[in-house]
Amino acid sequence: MKALDIKPYWCIHHEITVSMYYADPDGNQMELQIHCYPSAQQANGFIEGPHFALNPIGVDQEPKKWLQRPRSGEASATLLPRTPEFDTKCPF
Repeated sequence: MKALDIKPYWCIHHEITVSMYYADPDGNQMELQIHCYPSAQQANGFIEGPHFALNPIGVDQEPKKWLQRPRSGEASATLLPRTPEFDTKCPF
């Protein structure tokens, strides 16, 4: 999509998913996402826990910075888990 100059209008780490939202000229919208937990049970555990109540939306994600992390040697598995900053930051 990037090669076609199709850019997301919003990128966010919802804490249970990482999502990129796109819109076309006709106003149609599409969300591309990846799940952060390997099972529905673990995702539900997060939703039922205290961190979700503190920040149910998540935090804005900068795709370029996110992509640089594994390119600089960081393990890809570290990109998905919720980290402590999600407890205090919210874009709204």
